[in-house]
Amino acid sequence: MRKFFVIIVVLALVVIASLYAVFIAGAYIDFAPGAPVSVPFRADGTQLTRLMPDGTYQPLTLRGVDMSSAVAGEYATQFPADKETYLRWLEQIGEMGANAVRVLYVMDSDFYNALYTYNTTHEQPIYLLQGIGVTDFANNNQNDAYGSGFYDKLKRDLRSLTDIIHGRKAAFTLDLGLDYYRHDISPWVIGYLVGSEWVSDTIAYTNHNPLRSDSFQGEYFQTAPEASNFEAMLADVMDSVTEYESRKYKTQRPVGFINDPSNDFLEYGKIYAKQLAKHVRMDAENVLPTEAMRAGTFAAYLMYDFCDDFSSYLSHEQKKELAPILEGLEPGGLYDGYIELLARYHTMPVIATGYGYSSSRGAVRMDTPPLTEREQGEKLVEFSRELEAAGWAGGFISTWQDTWERRTWNTAYSSMTGRNRLWHDLQTDGQGYGLMSFDPVPTGWKNSDLVYNHDGIRIYAKYNEQGLHLLIEGISPEDTLYLPLDVSPKTGSTVSLEPSLTFERPADFLLCLSGTDNSRLLVQERYDSARQRFWFEMTGVNPYTHVPEADSPVFVPITMALENPLLIDEVTVEKQMLQRLGAWEAGKLTHGMMDPSSPHYNSLADFMFGDGFAEVRLPWMLLNFYDPTRMMVHDDYYKRYGVEGVSVKEIHIGAGRYGAEGDIPMSPIPLRGWNDNVKTEERLKGSYYIIKEAWGGPQ
Repeated sequence: MRKFFVIIVVLALVVIASLYAVFIAGAYIDFAPGAPVSVPFRADGTQLTRLMPDGTYQPLTLRGVDMSSAVAGEYATQFPADKETYLRWLEQIGEMGANAVRVLYVMDSDFYNALYTYNTTHEQPIYLLQGIGVTDFANNNQNDAYGSGFYDKLKRDLRSLTDIIHGRKAAFTLDLGLDYYRHDISPWVIGYLVGSEWVSDTIAYTNHNPLRSDSFQGEYFQTAPEASNFEAMLADVMDSVTEYESRKYKTQRPVGFINDPSNDFLEYGKIYAKQLAKHVRMDAENVLPTEAMRAGTFAAYLMYDFCDDFSSYLSHEQKKELAPILEGLEPGGLYDGYIELLARYHTMPVIATGYGYSSSRGAVRMDTPPLTEREQGEKLVEFSRELEAAGWAGGFISTWQDTWERRTWNTAYSSMTGRNRLWHDLQTDGQGYGLMSFDPVPTGWKNSDLVYNHDGIRIYAKYNEQGLHLLIEGISPEDTLYLPLDVSPKTGSTVSLEPSLTFERPADFLLCLSGTDNSRLLVQERYDSARQRFWFEMTGVNPYTHVPEADSPVFVPITMALENPLLIDEVTVEKQMLQRLGAWEAGKLTHGMMDPSSPHYNSLADFMFGDGFAEVRLPWMLLNFYDPTRMMVHDDYYKRYGVEGVSVKEIHIGAGRYGAEGDIPMSPIPLRGWNDNVKTEERLKGSYYIIKEAWGGPQ
């Protein structure tokens, strides 16, 4: 009996070890080394093609969208979306007329299971471009691309990814435990995209490391003589995944790597290159497939705003080298000829792996004002048409859904890191790139929302994940009404010089409602967050050399720092002044329909007049909230030297008409915050329907 028990235990251990070796470690034996390799997708010249049932290849133009697991109130890296959610999104993406999605990293099994279910139940499948990248730490640390977490990890992750798309992988994750990938989705996987973005300094450090080689000769990929060390590393990685899939699964698919305008093959004059912070070059033409790589490769570009009229700033040597393709290049369009140049230059398919426009209220660049959802859709359609007209193999809109946890350089300083996922920062550009938004669940106005009743003015107040909402009764568009708000217990003034007013309590903000075109929110100058953070970059003056008094009576426009795209022909002290950050009046309020269900909806609207009333929405960041979920506002910048939070249990609001005498009375608005259980509703933006119409989705 004991011997039998030992045998059973040994057999069980063998089975467990075998399962571990096959499904976790990826071990395999090539039982048919001479078997033919299938190629479901391949690069044919500058076209991306797909294999048809009759054995021929037909061109495939990608009309795609980036997807992630991001859901309001959750971390995307914890994969909060389930299979049903992914399926619902895929249905909407398919109905929009898209034929592909891109993911930037290995997703949870629910995503791949949903894609399998969708493609096995629909005549027109949705294809997948599968990305794989490295961590931000590996991309930004002191090592080159062969350091820990970069080169070796890319190889390991690509092998695991290959097993995943073929349905032969089990993986352990901290959030999901053992996740088992059991469906073979490889028939719909267009190819692999190496990298989500590259840090220029890491590329430069790798290229200048004398211990690294600038050449690689593999079975499936090789480098051109002009290749750099970093490109040789990429060729090695791309060769590795192709070798693994060719031998283990007897199939190949195109492999490419990510690039962008700051790292592309163009070379600018020294002055302009410095201003653009461009000091490295990468070229997909330097990483070439061998004859054994039948699926080929492609060039992939992240597309974002960069230097206008770029071709005039190219170095003399670059202009000479590119003369044949620069000739007749038409300036203008969204990228001033850049799209056409890439199409002319590359001998392989070119794909836009991420292009987008934000519908957020905030801006990031001086010549690019915020867009409504309709304008967002129109820009995306224009971009898609330019790509296809230039002969690109297509592209992917970035992104499918808004991502609350994203941060942008000109607002990141203002809120608590790690809590952003729990509220929608309407000021942050990065949070509004989706075609689908997560809107707070609407609630009607109640009598209990009344917080102020004086001199014929009644104010109702409530709040949600987007901001503070006010219903003001007793006002018309012809009136001028001033509403002081006391937010911070550390600052504020009972007096305003312009407009000339006095308040019952020290006010930090002054909401001025004066018709549809001249309404705005002002801030007391000491509580101006942009001043303490960006004053030097905008004016050249250190904000701490002259600190406004805590009770300063000066109220100023609320501004955001903006990137200045101006390039100068020579670097002098005087001309450097022209390059300072710009400023945009974020406190200027937009009038319009605020109800998304209305055909006249304006997604940028902050307030709307009705018959004897006005409704106003003030975004949390506009009111200097550090973490609205815990009702923390900005502390005194000049005592804390930067942004820190202080908790408040209430803020106060008042109202006074133009010309009113005496102190404006103020009443409290109680605040409680909310827990981590955020409740929102998915809403397809106006941009979605514009793209649907342009792409021929079902009407």
